[in-house]
Amino acid sequence: MNVERRTLAGLKWGATAKVLTQAVSWCVTFAVIRLLAPGDYGLMALSAVIMATFAGVAELGLGASLIQARNPTPADLARVSGALLLLNGSCALIVCLAAPLFADLFGHERLELVVQVSALQFILSALSAVPESIAYREMRFKWLAAADITSGFVTSATTLTLALLSVGVWALVIGNLAGLAVRTAMLMYGSPFVRPQLRFRGMGEYLKFGGAWSGARFAWQLTYQTDIVIAGRFLTQEAVGLYSVATQLANLPLQKAMSVINQVAFPAIARLQEELPRMKRNLLDALRLLGFSAVPALWGICAVAPELVRVVLGEQWSGATLPLQAIALVAPLRIVGSILATAISALGRAHLDLINNLVTLAIFPVVLLASVRWGIGGLAIAYAVAVAVTFVMNFPRTARVVGITAAELFTACRGTLLAGVTMLATVTAARMGLATAPDAARLAALIIIGAAAYLGTLWFLDRTIWTEAKRVAAALREQG
Repeated sequence: MNVERRTLAGLKWGATAKVLTQAVSWCVTFAVIRLLAPGDYGLMALSAVIMATFAGVAELGLGASLIQARNPTPADLARVSGALLLLNGSCALIVCLAAPLFADLFGHERLELVVQVSALQFILSALSAVPESIAYREMRFKWLAAADITSGFVTSATTLTLALLSVGVWALVIGNLAGLAVRTAMLMYGSPFVRPQLRFRGMGEYLKFGGAWSGARFAWQLTYQTDIVIAGRFLTQEAVGLYSVATQLANLPLQKAMSVINQVAFPAIARLQEELPRMKRNLLDALRLLGFSAVPALWGICAVAPELVRVVLGEQWSGATLPLQAIALVAPLRIVGSILATAISALGRAHLDLINNLVTLAIFPVVLLASVRWGIGGLAIAYAVAVAVTFVMNFPRTARVVGITAAELFTACRGTLLAGVTMLATVTAARMGLATAPDAARLAALIIIGAAAYLGTLWFLDRTIWTEAKRVAAALREQG
């Protein structure tokens, strides 16, 4: 099976895993949001910032270096496994000892124990990293999908059960850990056993690539957690909860889709690093088709956000509407940036991805700090502006590596962008005519109207994309 067919198989199984788990996860998330208070989500959001910040250091990009490497030996696997255990164990200890400081910094006493319990995820990550990398190198996407599906169901069931038992934020903490534990056990069971070795001679290339990779991921994590950190420092706990839920809902389609696409794209592009014209052609095709589905989903959320928040979350979450709209509006741009970042790293240029992320990290805090005085609405608008500005600044460096010009990128996405703008304008106009309708009825009507506007415009502007989408769908059905 060639790389393209293996990639399609990976997308099929990855998408299957996400659809199955998200069908349950979305329902559970909305139920849990109604059971928990905004303050519980605020605590979990702050804990997640801390965990994500240390996670980049704990992994040091060594798992990615195994995937990108041409021919890792059994000795290499053993050394990487030992290094990961040492790094993750150290980070878990540091986080536990520093938990009181984090609680004082954010002014929430309950955060200390939440952080200490959540630190268990570092140990689970150390155990699963090498088995996961082996599975990705061998492109065993079906087995990886099975692990994700099982983990997702365990997370959802545990979280909902504990939320019904009124344990507050612990429903989120323990649910997350339960899912990670099941996934780790499955990955270890499905891969050859690797005995860790604390011998680091001969790891130079892995550390060089992994250091740049982890530095880029670390800078990325800091950047996209900056808004939560600033909100936690200057706004109330309830405001942090509103903003974090809006961010979660706006980015959920992006995060779930990109977790599949990037996981498949990284090993696929690494396999094509000696065939750049073929890689460029496939990358442009992928971006075009991705925009075809991402723009209506994400800009659709932006278009119907007022009704969506009131109907699905409840009136008490109405303050999340503007942040939801602003963040969803720029989410497609983040998707393109994420795919291009994966491409340059898979081509062995992780240091350029690090530079891009450092530029972004330098800009985000300045823009967000200048806007936090206007509350979560100002913070969200500044976030959207920062995403757009940093994409424009970083694109030239990325383009030189992947060989894609700005004109080629715009041409690939032009039809979907124009159809998306038409959809936004149509929904806005239709809302005025449906002003007296109940929220639920208006939401349903606007979704139908928006979908019709998007599909109709795209049919007029770019009929060939339908043929390409059907071809890919047929190829996906054939993959095992």
